Amino acid sequence: MHEHIGVAIIVLDKTKRKILLGKRKNAYKAGLYGLPGGRIELKESFEQTVRRELKEETNLNAQQITYLGVVRELQITYNFIHFVFLCESYTGEVVNQEPEKCEGWKLFKVDKIPEKTLPGHLSAIDLFKNPTNSFRELV
Repeated sequence: MHEHIGVAIIVLDKTKRKILLGKRKNAYKAGLYGLPGGRIELKESFEQTVRRELKEETNLNAQQITYLGVVRELQITYNFIHFVFLCESYTGEVVNQEPEKCEGWKLFKVDKIPEKTLPGHLSAIDLFKNPTNSFRELV
């Protein structure tokens, strides 16, 4: 059984003020854009999960991560908890490491995020843009 707890990672290109999003395929809400991230494995720390998922999905190595908050999202028949992190410092070049799950990665301006983005991930981006409240709930 999988826990419904994961991380969502906002990879920010500081010079261009752009966020990395991937178009999902063969997964929940295929066709929508989403942030890198995934489920936390048993006995894995948040930091380990962020670093592992970012490398597995995008080939990027997180140099510095910052915790932003939590998003609770109702996904069909269960709650999914996203712990949201910001990664502004990283090394490597973006590569689509999981082409069976993602059509490709693209940078979008912070103020021009596609409407067709996962609701929980839109809330995660809102945490970044409006950090006054570190908790969002979509039920």
